[in-house]
Amino acid sequence: MIAATLWGLVSSVMGLFYVGLQVMVPCLPPAPLSTSVINTDEYTGTWYFVAAAVWDEDDLKTLQTTDSIVLQIQKNSDSTLKVTETMRIGDACLKNVTNYYALPATSPFLFREDFDTIAVIWDGKYINCPTCIIMLYVGEDEEMNTFLFSRDEKTTEEAIQEFKSKTECLLMEDMWRAPLKNGYCKVDDSA
Repeated sequence: MIAATLWGLVSSVMGLFYVGLQVMVPCLPPAPLSTSVINTDEYTGTWYFVAAAVWDEDDLKTLQTTDSIVLQIQKNSDSTLKVTETMRIGDACLKNVTNYYALPATSPFLFREDFDTIAVIWDGKYINCPTCIIMLYVGEDEEMNTFLFSRDEKTTEEAIQEFKSKTECLLMEDMWRAPLKNGYCKVDDSA
């Protein structure tokens, strides 16, 4: 009870700080989606990777061998989200399953089950793409990556350029787009 109250206080202070920051840096995205919103049918289901933006170009090296990524987000009964990531690397399909804690007390932050990564999700309306989401991941090494996902296998060039423009404004000047040379893997096709 005390921890939830304390987290609520910290979240409120961080929210006020973020609003103040938005005044100074107008390209900051609006407040992230709450964990209760992310748990709805609007945000669970299949998402196709479009692009990534990073502060350090070296952070893109691990992605550059990847042809495509599909995310499947599912609600679990224990306040977690099951995220199945299916990647095509060359001709191979690889699958990674991770659970994220989506607790109301820690909203809007999603914590990976091993607590090595924190994720935050924004609505794609920020980049004029209502069928998109933007996910920010912060790893244990403080590496920060921003990913653009779409409900559709094809995303408009305008949405991609808007994502690029918004992330460049945040000094994430290195961007990489999925080449999609070999198509998407199906979740069932993965090893």
